[in-house]
Parts: sequence; structure tokens; C-alpha cells
Amino acid sequence: MRKLITLTLPIFLYACANVNMVPHDVAMVDFDAPEGKTGWSQYQHVETFHGYTTDQIYDAAKVALGSAGFSLRMADKSKGAVIGEHGMTAHDWNVIAGVYFKEEENTTKVKIIAEGSKDIGFSGDVTSDGWTGKILRAMRQYLNETHQTILKVNKADIE
Repeated sequence: MRKLITLTLPIFLYACANVNMVPHDVAMVDFDAPEGKTGWSQYQHVETFHGYTTDQIYDAAKVALGSAGFSLRMADKSKGAVIGEHGMTAHDWNVIAGVYFKEEENTTKVKIIAEGSKDIGFSGDVTSDGWTGKILRAMRQYLNETHQTILKVNKADIE
């Protein structure tokens, strides 16, 4: 029994997602790479945000990971990266998600990479659970609620 546990434990540990599975710097991220399911249990999504600074996107990324149930594992504004870990789900031992951002002209590009555990399970790889979409939706909601531009209208202009 001990031999079986000793032999299978490394396999289980290898199958778990860990923070080292995603880049720690935006410079290591390819924003032009294919999106969607891009590996055994990896999902990627890119979105462009107009009218927001990198400071605002950085704050939104941290809030969005928390809203999606992730614990913050690394956040470095100078590296353009925020990484979180989600605990066990019905289909995964754990999930790691990285939010990467960079300024481009008058916009901020954001890429989310979600990496799940490498287990097969009864239903195969079902890691996605829409993690990238959930995080992006939470980012948009946070930005709309906290940084929405208020238009000031001069009454003399509309008379």
C-alpha cells in the first residue's frame, strides 16, 4: 500500500496546476496567439479596453479574480501581471489564472490565461467553466461601476 501511495503521489502533484504554469511578466505573453482552448487544460482570451489607464486595469484585475473565486497569488503592476489560484472545483483539483495587461496607443490590451489541473477525470478536461469570461466580465463590471466617465453638459449648449 505504501508503495502504491509513494508511486501515485508524484503523479497527482504533477497534475495539479501551480503558479509556475503561467507567465509572471507581460513581456512573456503573446497577445496575438490563438484564443480559446489552447492546451490540454489551458484557455486564453484577449480583450481591448478603451479609455482606462493601466492603474485602473490593474485594480480591476485584482478585484475580478476575487469576484471569480480566485485567491491572489501574485500582483505586480510593473510587470503587468496579476495571478490568482482557485481551489478545488467539481471538475478540477485547482485552477490558476493570469491577467496580463499592456498599454497600446490609446487602449489597454488584456490577456487572460487560465490553466487547470492536468487530470483526466470521468468527463475528460472540463476546466474551462468560462473562467476567462467570468474574469473579464468582473473586470468590466468593476470598471463601469468605479471609473465611469460622467458627462458634464453646459445647459446653454442645449437651449
